Amino acid sequence: MEQWGRYVTQAQEDDFDARLGLLGDALNSSHVRSAAVGAGAAVALADSDGQASHVWAGSHQDPAALAEDVGAALSTSPQLLAVDLGAIIDPADQHYRNTGAVPALAGSYALPRSEQVAAVEARLAAVLAELPNNATVYFASLADSGAKSRLQAFAATGPVPGGGDSGGGDYGESLLGSSSTRQNGLAQTTDLLPTILSGLGVNVPPAAVGSVVRPVALHVDAAGRERKLLDIDQASTAVTPIVPVFFAGIVIAQVVLYLAATLILRRRSRNSSITQAAARRALLLRLLRRVAVVFACIPAATFLANLLPWWRADHPGLAATAASILFVVPMALVANLGPWKHTLLGPTGAVGAMTMFVLGADVVTGSHLMLSSLMGLQPVVAGRFYGFGNPAFSIFATGALLLAIALADVLVHHGHRALAAGAVGAIGIAATIVDGTPGWGSDFGGPPAIIPGFVVLVLLVLGVRISVRRAASITVGTVIVIASIALLDWLRGPEDWTHLGRFVQTVIDGGAVSVIRRKAAANLGILFSNYLLSGLVPIAAAFVTFVLARPVSWGLKPLQLTYLHSPVLRLGLVAFGVIMLIGFLMNDSGVAIPAVAAILALPLLIAASVRALEQAENAPAQRLSTDNVISS
Repeated sequence: MEQWGRYVTQAQEDDFDARLGLLGDALNSSHVRSAAVGAGAAVALADSDGQASHVWAGSHQDPAALAEDVGAALSTSPQLLAVDLGAIIDPADQHYRNTGAVPALAGSYALPRSEQVAAVEARLAAVLAELPNNATVYFASLADSGAKSRLQAFAATGPVPGGGDSGGGDYGESLLGSSSTRQNGLAQTTDLLPTILSGLGVNVPPAAVGSVVRPVALHVDAAGRERKLLDIDQASTAVTPIVPVFFAGIVIAQVVLYLAATLILRRRSRNSSITQAAARRALLLRLLRRVAVVFACIPAATFLANLLPWWRADHPGLAATAASILFVVPMALVANLGPWKHTLLGPTGAVGAMTMFVLGADVVTGSHLMLSSLMGLQPVVAGRFYGFGNPAFSIFATGALLLAIALADVLVHHGHRALAAGAVGAIGIAATIVDGTPGWGSDFGGPPAIIPGFVVLVLLVLGVRISVRRAASITVGTVIVIASIALLDWLRGPEDWTHLGRFVQTVIDGGAVSVIRRKAAANLGILFSNYLLSGLVPIAAAFVTFVLARPVSWGLKPLQLTYLHSPVLRLGLVAFGVIMLIGFLMNDSGVAIPAVAAILALPLLIAASVRALEQAENAPAQRLSTDNVISS
């Protein structure tokens, strides 16, 4: 094959350990007869040397000529037939960044997209007419038609090969799915190889990626299948342009909140009597505290917004915003007006609990809210289709920690340190189970951050100093727990592997170094993608650390008051730093983890500081008691 060398070179440069010819080699080793019609089909069935037997040229212009080649290929009695139906190139969507590299469209590719689609359908109909009635047929679109990426078509018809877990039968009246996506109506291109080999009774090579495609959501009528697939496609298409606008908007809004908090907290009344100025200040403080809690409810609300089909609206960006606000309001009311409203960290714990519950319940029940959400998983990116991505992990872990801090603080104030440590440990265990369990959070990089963070908080609440020896013990224990979870997932077999089990197989195959190098490159690529980001991130991290460690030195008396009133808070911030640091180091695009966590944590820190200042100003004659302050 003339271009095979170029394909091999490109695969080596991409550093994804792609094995070209894996399908062809597996077919040859099992003596499976195959035939290819068209250039693309020949590439698909080629072995590692770029050789494919029984190849017909095919035609992308004449359906009758294509059908004739298919008939000739079938005369060789192949067990597997691959047919290239041609490509679709949308003339209206050729706005690439490097326009000089795109040749001018000519011939059939210059026709409108609708006409090209109709031509592909005609060729498909001609091929289907040549196939036996009992043939199992897979139809897959493998590339975008233009500059915009979106989900592609994948369909199946005929009997389900082998039956097995799918229960036999055929693909009629069902959606497609696989364990690699765990979402009805979604499969990956990489699922094709194991699906084909499994259907032929050929062992799937360990180097293969993906899972067998099976019929799911059985006995769904045509209208129901169409509505489900349209929802998946519309949501993934609509959310893509909204995400950067959303994050830009929330960052700007939070900066405004921080500036408003700075001005209000540093402003003082002229005297402590109940004057108009003092009343106005009390009103501003109460408003700032409640608004800060509203801001902290936004992350969880963006996931709940997917309970409503906002993507069907004419203006999906506005609809997604409205849907999020619809859930922010009741969450903020619960946090601000619940029975805990008069306690210093009550609203913090309430928001943390709601956030942890929303995200945790979603991944346990199938990650339906996570998919195509503003801070969740994007199907077009295809990094994962279930469980926690980096932003969701950051929000979930932060919510769990804030709940633990608030609950432990109440118990410490009542003199129950051991019980407080137990509560922190229980929440940490629950968070680790949800985040790390295969099929739920399925997060390889999450538990290594959650476990040390919560263990550190448990020890600090008990008054135990974190020595080098204890830190080493925590590290070893964390590694053992993560390795055990990953190994148990690997033992379930390739068909049921999640990210954890696949990583174990990668280690066995000797590809761990490539994975680590790729994740590090992704992190550094984001961090140093521009000089502004690479300069601001370390400076911002250092600044926040110094401010939180010595608030009085920076003129933040309210934060110091919060530390004095709530002894566990400062210790919790130490644990928060541990989780953020390890999360940043363990994950690709890990630089986003502390940034997203700040969206939840900093507004609640402001709310707690305002409450501490309100309590101090309402009782000016009383001295703060530090009897229960825990030394860190």
